[in-house]
Amino acid sequence: MLEAVALIGRKLAEDYSVADLIKTVKKPADVERIYLVKLNFQTGGGKPLTVEMQEIDRSALLQYRWVGHEKGNRPQICLTSGRLDYLVGQVPENLLERLEVGGLENGSLHRRLSRLVALFYRKLPDGTRVLDPQRLELTDEDLITALWEQETGKPQDPAKEVISGVAGFLEKWALKQLGLKAKEAALWTILLDGEPLAADPDYDRILLSGKDAAVDSRERGVCSVCGATDRPVTTDFTRLNFLKYYITDKLGAASGLEEEGFARNFQACEECFRGLSLAEKFVQDGLSLRVGRLSFLVLPAFLKEPELSRDDLLAWVESLKVRVGAFTDFAGWLEKIGGRSGLERELQYLLEGLPYANAALLNFLFYSYSEGRSEFRILSLIKDVAPGRISRFLRRSHRIAAMAEEVLGQARWWLDLTAIYRLIPLNEGPRRVEYKKLLHVYQSLLTGEPIERTWLIREFVSLVRIFQAGGYAGTNVSQPKAGNEELEWTQRLLQANLLLKFLDEEELLRGGMPLSAPLREETEVLPEGMRNYLEAMAYNEPQTALFLLGYLLHQVGQKQYERGYESKPVLEKVNYAGMPWPKVVRLANLLVDQLRQHDILKYCEGLFAVMKGLFDAYRPGAHQQEWPLSPEENVFYILSGYAYGTRMALKAWAEREKAKAQDEQEGDAER
Repeated sequence: MLEAVALIGRKLAEDYSVADLIKTVKKPADVERIYLVKLNFQTGGGKPLTVEMQEIDRSALLQYRWVGHEKGNRPQICLTSGRLDYLVGQVPENLLERLEVGGLENGSLHRRLSRLVALFYRKLPDGTRVLDPQRLELTDEDLITALWEQETGKPQDPAKEVISGVAGFLEKWALKQLGLKAKEAALWTILLDGEPLAADPDYDRILLSGKDAAVDSRERGVCSVCGATDRPVTTDFTRLNFLKYYITDKLGAASGLEEEGFARNFQACEECFRGLSLAEKFVQDGLSLRVGRLSFLVLPAFLKEPELSRDDLLAWVESLKVRVGAFTDFAGWLEKIGGRSGLERELQYLLEGLPYANAALLNFLFYSYSEGRSEFRILSLIKDVAPGRISRFLRRSHRIAAMAEEVLGQARWWLDLTAIYRLIPLNEGPRRVEYKKLLHVYQSLLTGEPIERTWLIREFVSLVRIFQAGGYAGTNVSQPKAGNEELEWTQRLLQANLLLKFLDEEELLRGGMPLSAPLREETEVLPEGMRNYLEAMAYNEPQTALFLLGYLLHQVGQKQYERGYESKPVLEKVNYAGMPWPKVVRLANLLVDQLRQHDILKYCEGLFAVMKGLFDAYRPGAHQQEWPLSPEENVFYILSGYAYGTRMALKAWAEREKAKAQDEQEGDAER
């Protein structure tokens, strides 16, 4: 896989520029705009420091060279930063050192940066330099001395605490000057006498060389990536981000547990290392996606050197991202194209096969990353996925969603990775989520490896149990608004049925009782809409019987709700841990009394008769047939019928409200 990543990197190296390094900035949900705050240091008289702001867009990010931060404990050198404490503390000196190492000590950036440090920064007793608010005439107090004396003797690093204190002081002052909230100030940068230091050509040179390995020409060997021999190589992969977790620099990963052992494990020539550096950033920026708190990267592996130009490769990756983005979150894709206007045209493009689909395979790297702790955990690597599988998934999902909309009404029926995440309950803590179950389903979808039907159904029933018991804490299931619990779990359970149908059609389910079309004569007396649903879902006879039982339970529950029950006691008759066949029979017998008690048996006799006829085929002594479904499957299909009843009640209410609104509109027009 690393060879494939480096191959992409070599293609990206053609016409490579600083523009390829620029990152985006995520806007917090609760603010309308985000800004770049410019700290303008004046050396020619007047106020030593003034501040300006500029709304952040792509041109601002490029102009001020927002390329992100160095990872982990590596020295920070970026003049535009999302953290003011970096600019207040380490950045100027680190950048000066980098300029000197790069032979740029006589350039304009080194000269101007040295002047900035000499005039406005101050050296702490331990040698650390920090911006001095007193020299900037922002305070008469010797803030740095006060902070140093306050922190000396404490277990924390006093220099770090002084820098943090100065940064907090400066941020508060700048935000007050500009009338900004802290969340609106997304980036900070340095200007000297009105000129941005980030615009200096020497700064571009440092940024472009920043990912290059320290390849020692005296060390020659075989490149583990391209296989070339007798080339200068490096084993220093600490400047990489996620790829270094495959080429770990921990001594325990070295051959023979010796420093020299890294060379026998993995080493790269300068060209391949640069390719890895460029490709990992490119993939992180262009092919990084999220499902809930789960992140993943899509790493394309071309089977041979792609006969594409750099621009063609970028266009191909963009096309891939559109498809994987819809595969991940169709609602998000729909929002990006501006809603349903023009949907058919966009869908046609989306469902077309990916160009050069036979030239590459996809690797899905699922991981969790905590930036604060620099903790990167690889959760799963699903290798060698054909791009055509994504297109096939999208086409079938589109067809099933269209079918669901026809029989259930318009709603969020599309199956994607996000929808599946909402159907599989996960243990979730403040620091870590157990993704094993979810990744098991994803692997099945991506590789075609079958999954156990009964296990999946057990997970769906567990999901409903969370809603019924209110056990949201410690799970990935968000608590819905009060009163919406039933609407939420019934919607999800109907979508779980669609997922089973999807997997069944893809032949990805094993075990349990598969779906098959119900007998026509058994369902002729059912309402047309219900019959259409059962046929579309291809329920077999036992599944249909349980579905009807659940639907009738919903009719009873609705009457209980109308008569003032806060909850529906009839649902307490369902055991979410599983119901063996005898308990299903007892529930069906109990249902007759409930239907009579609420005076609705006369309206449901046809449904009840079909249900009883289907159940009677499995009475002891009747044709010697054993009930074919597991206790968990029994509960699932009962709840599925209940969910269908809830959905139809909601659909009928929506249609009545729509008709009422139309009547009022026509009445207003007549008046």
